[in-house]
Amino acid sequence: MWLVMTGILVVLPDAMDRWMDLAIARAVAWAFAGALWVVAIERQWQARMGALARFPFQVALWVSSALAAMWFSDQFRI
Repeated sequence: MWLVMTGILVVLPDAMDRWMDLAIARAVAWAFAGALWVVAIERQWQARMGALARFPFQVALWVSSALAAMWFSDQFRI
């Protein structure tokens, strides 16, 4: 799921770049990818981990995904 989230954070802002500023497009992509993460994974994680253990782990995964996506996007931007 991390790869899917990173892919969304790379492709979606670049696709929306024509209509809005890149920072806003990245925020929209972050909201979309975060919602997809919650729908796909959150229930399984709630069953396995408590909230105090789950929160920092999810934040670390989300931030690493966003940073990797920004790096990929900036490296391949024409």
